[in-house]
Amino acid sequence: MIGRRTAIEGLGLGLAAGIGAATTANAAEIAAIAAKLPKPIVGPRMNFAQAEKIMTQLGLDALVLGAGVNLYHATGLDLTTTRMGHAPPVFVIITRSEKQRLSIVAPAFLYYYTIAQDVRDQDLPAYVYTAPAAGMTADGEPNAQPLEIFSDRGVSPLDAIESMRANVVKRTMAARAARAELKYALRKALKDVGVHKGRIAVDLPSVMRSTAEAAPEATLVDADDALRRIRPVKSDVEIALMRYAAQANAEAALEAVQTVRAGGDVRDLRASYFAAGARRGLRGVFMVIDRVSSPTFEANFHDGQCFSIDCVSEYAGYHGDYARAVFVGEPPRHMKDVTKATGQAWEVVRSMLKPGVKFADIIAKGKGALKGMKVDYNISFTPHSVGLFHNDHDGSSGLPPRQDMVLEKGMVLSVDCPLLEAGNGGSSHLEDLTLITADGSEPIHDIGHKTITV
Repeated sequence: MIGRRTAIEGLGLGLAAGIGAATTANAAEIAAIAAKLPKPIVGPRMNFAQAEKIMTQLGLDALVLGAGVNLYHATGLDLTTTRMGHAPPVFVIITRSEKQRLSIVAPAFLYYYTIAQDVRDQDLPAYVYTAPAAGMTADGEPNAQPLEIFSDRGVSPLDAIESMRANVVKRTMAARAARAELKYALRKALKDVGVHKGRIAVDLPSVMRSTAEAAPEATLVDADDALRRIRPVKSDVEIALMRYAAQANAEAALEAVQTVRAGGDVRDLRASYFAAGARRGLRGVFMVIDRVSSPTFEANFHDGQCFSIDCVSEYAGYHGDYARAVFVGEPPRHMKDVTKATGQAWEVVRSMLKPGVKFADIIAKGKGALKGMKVDYNISFTPHSVGLFHNDHDGSSGLPPRQDMVLEKGMVLSVDCPLLEAGNGGSSHLEDLTLITADGSEPIHDIGHKTITV
């Protein structure tokens, strides 16, 4: 059991006990937290060995992706345009060939103004497009209008940002001339990598339309199945991001819980969690409190209560997921029994996690552990892969049933252990993130104690 003083100190934050319900960390504490923020990582996140394996299994020659999360996964480009509700302006092409694994197709001005920053030190083939001009090329395409970039007034020398943009565009244009429209740039890119007549998986209706125009002889299919098979097996970059996300998320949850007092409101707890996450570079996704996920939930904590928290946030797109039972003082004896049994069963489950184990095996192991204790609590022991999504393996087509999913090296797994019963005098949940290794598993955040007392 973890107490009020040790909860945060155990994670190395050293926050004092007795934080008030609405109190924020002081300047020194915030500076200490900020010092832990990792340096930004530029470049692809995706495990391309896994992508090649899955594409080969599914008979795919290429993926053409435009959704923001997919572009980010493949290239590391996190474009604000996709968050503004615009149609995807940038496509990424992924092939099985190491000679040109990745290519991007982008509007020339967006490439100059935004993308240049992240590709300045990368050898990422780019096919840019502007707009049609008068006349036709020798290939029968409309001529392309000149690139729209900022003109140089010449009053003062170009600063570092302006010089960098100009140099990146100059380098790109020296390699490949701009095309007049998206379809012509995409057609050139697909031909260059030799997949314009192949089997191509796409992720959005708009990408489907553009790819059909650019490569009328290609066979186009939905990319969902392929992506959901690729994502669970993480690259080294993704594992590093997941380690930070998981640890920072657990720290934020524990810091927030220390604000709980009898009479306090659940909304204050959620706000404290989101604020603690933000100080660590996280974006709060949701916090389930006492079985309720709705942010409109209003209730006050009371002495003797046992309630569950399930905290999810993301760092650089990658999710942390952490759950615990919280005791406000001394909880009902029955709930102490429930949480003790849950913790013991989770340790049994954790000891068997390794490549080759099926999701169904995990559930059975947890249920069997409870049976061995001669208790019959309804605890789910539900596994799911965590990464760019809270559940990043659940697809819409072609995947095996969840229970038949098999653990592989490089997966980051959650095993949800909530109490799924009413009338127990409280609520309980236990959840940690675990990396599947070559011959076993390891937690990617400090596990600490399995319950928290405030």
